[in-house]
Amino acid sequence: MKALTAALLVLLAACGKGRVIFNIDVLSFLSASDSLKGYNVIGGIPQTDSTVSRQFILPPGFGKSSVDSVSATAAASLENATGSGSVQFDVFFSKAQGSLFTGTPYLTASSGAVVGADTVPLLPPTTVSLADSVFNTDSLWVGIRARLSTNVGPNMTGHLRLNQIQLRIVLQDKVF
Repeated sequence: MKALTAALLVLLAACGKGRVIFNIDVLSFLSASDSLKGYNVIGGIPQTDSTVSRQFILPPGFGKSSVDSVSATAAASLENATGSGSVQFDVFFSKAQGSLFTGTPYLTASSGAVVGADTVPLLPPTTVSLADSVFNTDSLWVGIRARLSTNVGPNMTGHLRLNQIQLRIVLQDKVF
């Protein structure tokens, strides 16, 4: 056992500066009802929000490491059935649930004007590089918001489908 421990320590010392890379599929932590949200909003409503939030417990030691880089990728689609209006799709990250939806979203995309039966992709920039201390933690809150605005007329009904939300976090290795 001592020989194995010594060999591992020598191997770790020989590796020099290490990086740990985590690829997190955020959608895999959401229920089916969270990734496909139905809506039925009365026509003429200037703004209504539909949100979902989840806490992610990251591997022990994550908060002790320094974050080298973070990139996020997201995609959603609006499947409108009736009515008209617009939808803004936002993704938030926070260390605490209470402050999750209070700041500027990390990822955002707008449907533009939607009229009647239509399917519209909501694609923020393909990958966004994030630099924020919010990722230096052992637990992270992720919030997703659909902000709907409807025009006067029939109710705006349909579904917002989350297709992809992924995080790639690169750490300076101090996990162990």
